Amino acid sequence: MDAAELRTAGSDGSEHRRAALREAGLALWADAGWAAVTPAAVGAAAGLSPDDVVAEYPTADDLLAEIFDEGTEERAAVVLAAMEAAGPRLHARIRACLEAVAGCLAEDPRQGVVLVEAVGHPTLRARRRTANRGFATLIAGELSRAGVPVEPHELRVAAHFCLGGLAELVLAWQDEGTDVDREALVRHGTLLFEACLTAR
Repeated sequence: MDAAELRTAGSDGSEHRRAALREAGLALWADAGWAAVTPAAVGAAAGLSPDDVVAEYPTADDLLAEIFDEGTEERAAVVLAAMEAAGPRLHARIRACLEAVAGCLAEDPRQGVVLVEAVGHPTLRARRRTANRGFATLIAGELSRAGVPVEPHELRVAAHFCLGGLAELVLAWQDEGTDVDREALVRHGTLLFEACLTAR
């Protein structure tokens, strides 16, 4: 659907229009930071007017939040499916989790920017905290199913610590000045997660 079709699309085309705006917003966010995601800039990138953008997303925060939520939900679904397919062994489940995350970020590196930069935006910071609580609960639940003899609350606390380290590994992976590549992220991340989640 081109820009003219997006402008004239009826209710059935609203989701196409919203998807185009999310894509434009994500590109701007990744290239210039979340502050660059304005109705005028997003509209120009999508071939629409600022009014078209505001009709779908009344504020820039609404658009940023939907971009963040969409990426979070996609990663969560991929991670959960990977861990369930990995079998009962703890090491295999953790590695599957990190391979899934790395796969998502390799497919769309812009999501790494979103994942990290959200902490600097008041609205997104709250959403990031909620997302991290969800991921920590997911990890704790999956590892409990794998027979880790640690209380779920303790696993969730350790998972939060691991998620912070994972964010830094992602930054290092995306930094050409480091020697952290995808395999190092997965391999070292798996060992560190496993040690942290089982240490008592």
